[in-house]
Amino acid sequence: MIINRHHKLKVTLAYLFLIAFILFTLMPYAWMILTSFKKRVDAFAIPPKIFFDATLSNYYDVFITKGMIKNLGNSIIVMLVSVAIVMILGLPSAFAFSRFRTKADTILLNFLLGTKFTPFVVMALPLYLIMSRIGLLDTYFGIIVAHVAFNLPFCIWMMKGFFDAVPKSLDEAARVDGYSWFRSFISIDISLAKSGIAATAVFCAINSWNEFLMALILTGRTTATMPVAVPGLVTPRGTLWGQVAAVSTVITVPVLIFAFLVQKHMVSGLTMGAVK
Repeated sequence: MIINRHHKLKVTLAYLFLIAFILFTLMPYAWMILTSFKKRVDAFAIPPKIFFDATLSNYYDVFITKGMIKNLGNSIIVMLVSVAIVMILGLPSAFAFSRFRTKADTILLNFLLGTKFTPFVVMALPLYLIMSRIGLLDTYFGIIVAHVAFNLPFCIWMMKGFFDAVPKSLDEAARVDGYSWFRSFISIDISLAKSGIAATAVFCAINSWNEFLMALILTGRTTATMPVAVPGLVTPRGTLWGQVAAVSTVITVPVLIFAFLVQKHMVSGLTMGAVK
């Protein structure tokens, strides 16, 4: 009886600690949302105001008056298209690395890994000059190509691990039944690795959505994404914190929706292979 009470006390304390930690972690996000509905006077009030007259002027000013709804649309287009292309190119590549062994596998995989270690600032000028020469500056195609090149090695490395966790004997059995490698890949491996695909897609989407430097040098007035547009809210008269909070609140919504839609597969994908 004493042991059960001791165990329940430990579980209760653990839950209380987790709840307190979650509330502490979410506090800045909650404060950001509150600030997005404040007038400028209330945003700078000392002591900070929790109760105030809410207004939607920050959202109207930043998205309608300043036209950042266009930047939001650009970010969504770039994210969705780049993630789709990365998945289309990365999944077959990862499957090939997982199933077909060659002497050059290690070299190729290390080369892909090396591209992730290279600071992008080193490639910024060459990339800008190349895109300028072929006329892809301030175009969706140019920034999408850059994001695909940035995310593709990550996708291949991630998905290779997930395809390795799928027993090769299943593909061999399918081959005996007359399946081609491509049909086996589509019918068997994709279905069994869908949790990993969801996790990889979410990480690629976040990388594309938050990326700043490539978007800064490759986009222009018509194709600028949200991370590029936000610094414009820092003016000589001061930072428009209410509008910054409004943009920050809205900019988190698409990623939250995307992660919510695939959360079931994402959680199992992140733990896939942890228990054999």
